Amino acid sequence: MENELLRHLLATISYRFEKVVKHMELDFGTFSAGSGTRTPQEILNHMYQVLHVTGVFIQEGRFIKVTPAQLLLQGEIDRFNTELTRVDEILATKSLEVPYAKRLIQGPLSDLLTHVGQLSMLSRLYGRPIAGEDFSSAKVGE
Repeated sequence: MENELLRHLLATISYRFEKVVKHMELDFGTFSAGSGTRTPQEILNHMYQVLHVTGVFIQEGRFIKVTPAQLLLQGEIDRFNTELTRVDEILATKSLEVPYAKRLIQGPLSDLLTHVGQLSMLSRLYGRPIAGEDFSSAKVGE
């Protein structure tokens, strides 16, 4: 399978993301933890931006600067999930060298995991903690 580890990392991001957003209330999108912090909608918008730019970079070898429109919470969730699928499809067809893959792991893909963690923390602060589990045993990407 092309880019098996990168695709598994994307599946891991998707799994953890779905765990966080599964039972989100729509008003959670504008929840603020305090001055200078991003709302969940803003975090999701940034996550989409990171993933979209990464997909273009993988597919076309060029870096683009994009400022996506702000959507309401469900729109941001749907757009991010669609982009996850698109980037996975790119990775399924385009072989990447190991140094290139390492760059994606240490940069944008790790950034996405960090932001999933932020959403999880904000959900706890909002009064909706995410149920714990042994993520190493989760059925990811199957």
